[in-house]
Amino acid sequence: MDPSDERRDMKARKAHYDSLHFVMQGIQERCVCGQRLLRERAPADVFDYLPGKRFFTCKDYKDDGMHYRQPWVCAVEEELGIMKRRVEKCEEHQSLVVKLEVDNQELKAEVEMLIARVSELERWRSS
Repeated sequence: MDPSDERRDMKARKAHYDSLHFVMQGIQERCVCGQRLLRERAPADVFDYLPGKRFFTCKDYKDDGMHYRQPWVCAVEEELGIMKRRVEKCEEHQSLVVKLEVDNQELKAEVEMLIARVSELERWRSS
């Protein structure tokens, strides 16, 4: 296969996998292929402007579009975004719980008042 055809095919397969929602978010434990992810540092000669850049990389990583390799910073930023949304959702649920407790207390007071009213009417009716 011609190298340009091979690269075109590789990009098409990657686009297909991405369209199947295999795009990872946050800090992942496994690659799409099922292999575990390693934490690695790039050698200083590869990224001379940022020596020691860190990545989450598939154990069997090849630059063919079928394996996962993500810069550590991006994964951590995504993970923080996910955690922030979870915290916001928990805070929203907590405020709903407080509101429900207040509503519950109001309903209990109303039930007590209605029970007292019914017993008063029963006494009035029996006399």
